Amino acid sequence: MTFIADVRGVFVDTSAWISLMNGNERHHAAAVEVHRRLSPSTLRVTSWGVVAETYTWIRYHIGARDALRWLHLKETLERQGSLEVVFPEISSDVSVLRILDRFADQDLSYVDAFSILLMQSRPDIDAVFAFDHHLSLAGLSNLADHLG
Repeated sequence: MTFIADVRGVFVDTSAWISLMNGNERHHAAAVEVHRRLSPSTLRVTSWGVVAETYTWIRYHIGARDALRWLHLKETLERQGSLEVVFPEISSDVSVLRILDRFADQDLSYVDAFSILLMQSRPDIDAVFAFDHHLSLAGLSNLADHLG
């Protein structure tokens, strides 16, 4: 399977971060395998909303120490240049609303809609790493589907 190793840029969703950080999560082994197969040069992209969701989930379900450990890991990845955290611009609100309207039949969160917008607007993102089926709406290949 070379697809995962050949990805230039990947959007990392809350579900992937949680699965990586929580050994009790049902997708933990798959998440670790995807992470292991990614090239060190692959840019990981996530959003401020995903950071907030991930921190909150870890804080409430695992504990404060692990939540802070995850934030320190995120900071380290940013300093190393392998992770970019994207913050929403005020102008993106209208586009997020359009996505929510377009997929009104899906139970998208606001963060999911922003994530889709982000992936669709960035040609350097060619895959998603998620265990959340909603992000398939962005039209990108999901790395979790490429494990064999």
